[in-house]
Amino acid sequence: MDRLSRYLQSQFFAQALTIFAAGGALIWLMQLLRLFDLVSAQGQNFLTLMGQSALTTPTFARSILYVCFAIGLVRGLRALQSSRELHTIHAAQRTGSLWQAIVSFTLVGAAAVTLVANWIEPNARRISADWSAQIAADIVGRALVPGRFTEVEEGLVFSIAARERDGTLVDFFFDDTTNETRRTYFAETASVFQDETGYQLILNNGAIQYESAGRSGLSQIQFSQYHISLASLLDAASATQGLDQTDSISLVMAVAAGDEGERAMRIVHARLADTLRALAICALAAALCAYPDGGRGRRRIPVELVILLIAFAEQAIGAFSGGGARQYIAPTLILAGALVLLWVRSRRAFILPRWRLAP
Repeated sequence: MDRLSRYLQSQFFAQALTIFAAGGALIWLMQLLRLFDLVSAQGQNFLTLMGQSALTTPTFARSILYVCFAIGLVRGLRALQSSRELHTIHAAQRTGSLWQAIVSFTLVGAAAVTLVANWIEPNARRISADWSAQIAADIVGRALVPGRFTEVEEGLVFSIAARERDGTLVDFFFDDTTNETRRTYFAETASVFQDETGYQLILNNGAIQYESAGRSGLSQIQFSQYHISLASLLDAASATQGLDQTDSISLVMAVAAGDEGERAMRIVHARLADTLRALAICALAAALCAYPDGGRGRRRIPVELVILLIAFAEQAIGAFSGGGARQYIAPTLILAGALVLLWVRSRRAFILPRWRLAP
């Protein structure tokens, strides 16, 4: 890569990273405000609030990362056009360096989106879920107030009558409404301990009452001892149910081994579709702005707004496409349209002027 390509690439990355830093900071502040009441109500400290908000940020940052790369490319090219550097590059026939910088920038952006979607975000979800399980264990183990109902997560309500010196919970009550089948647990005593699988809740001398949706009456099962995994409860309370906390390589291996089914592959397709989106949107940005424009004094729609509208429209189409491999259709159409536009503009920039000057 020559000096011109490195210079152009630095301009593109500076614009993209600035936009992403601003967007990521806004997302993090929004998560911080959203989790403030929840974490403070659970009796946790400021470090827990900061950590939980940081771990939930990659989920939302994934949705804007590829758009930030595309807008950074647009702003970089528009800045080159405003300074007439883009005109000089084309006039001096240094377009090879320009396209080398654009292609390398696009590939790095697609690789970053792939890394975030397939590895960073799932692991951030997993760490956040483990941390939430520790918080839940802390609440259940020692933060429950006797005689008061406490909601650990949405749909998970606990209550105790008293707590002994060794941490044993007396007259334990737990209501779980996260599934269609409502479950209510009663136990004379309960305790929380940690093993190699995570935090476990042990109930002694109690019963479980089931109430299925659409049915009248209750079903009851008595037990002398019953174990509940707090991590599984938190997974059931969320929409992910654990699969979104697994990286794509592990999901593909699980599907190949027969341990997971269609839902795991739908998640993998959704993550890989982000890579194709990054390639398609950056290619569209290059097609719109990589060639100098001599028009002056005309009011135009900002290219950044066009990129945003197309990205949001593609996201909407992908959301209503039903998931799976159908999520690749809209990015493929955008990529094909960008390549056609590049071909048309290259013909207008190089072939037509030569034809007009021919004797």
